[in-house]
Amino acid sequence: MALGRRTRADYDHIIERLDRQHARLADIEREIVRISPQVAAIEARIEDLRQRIERTDLPAGDQPTIATALERIEREHEQIRVRITAAARFEERLRVLEDAAGQL
Repeated sequence: MALGRRTRADYDHIIERLDRQHARLADIEREIVRISPQVAAIEARIEDLRQRIERTDLPAGDQPTIATALERIEREHEQIRVRITAAARFEERLRVLEDAAGQL
């Protein structure tokens, strides 16, 4: 009988954790939906800046300033991509947990 109670307690614990993960995933999904247009806008701005830099003959003193700004924008863009990738990995981990809980 102790094994049955232990199994039930384990199952209840897994379901509780799964519910918390669902809530966290929902928050992450909302955040991804919220920032996706911003990421697209940043990508467009980066491309626009890149094209302007390539076709503009600037004095030598101005070039590093623009290049530095472009590098900063690209770093921020990469950080956003990393966050989105982390959210996608988290979603995959949650799916695996859901599958495991469904087999109990």
